[in-house]
Amino acid sequence: MRSDGLLVLVVVLISTALVAGDGVKGEKAGVCPVDNWRCIRTEGPLCHRDRNCEGEQKCCYLHCRYRCVQPVKTLEDNGALISEV
Repeated sequence: MRSDGLLVLVVVLISTALVAGDGVKGEKAGVCPVDNWRCIRTEGPLCHRDRNCEGEQKCCYLHCRYRCVQPVKTLEDNGALISEV
């Protein structure tokens, strides 16, 4: 009986953390640029979330590591998607 209560507590805590994490993520507008680099190894991250980046920059995986970059903005113009860099 005791392990059932512990399991419920763990599930509730994980669920709460996931929901709260989405709200605090700090996602900024725009989309990360496409990364066409082939990496032999991944370098350590320079950021972890968008909120770690200044201004409009987003934390994106680019050139073998997470770094702050200017996002690519997508705009809808008469049903067509237009990308800006």
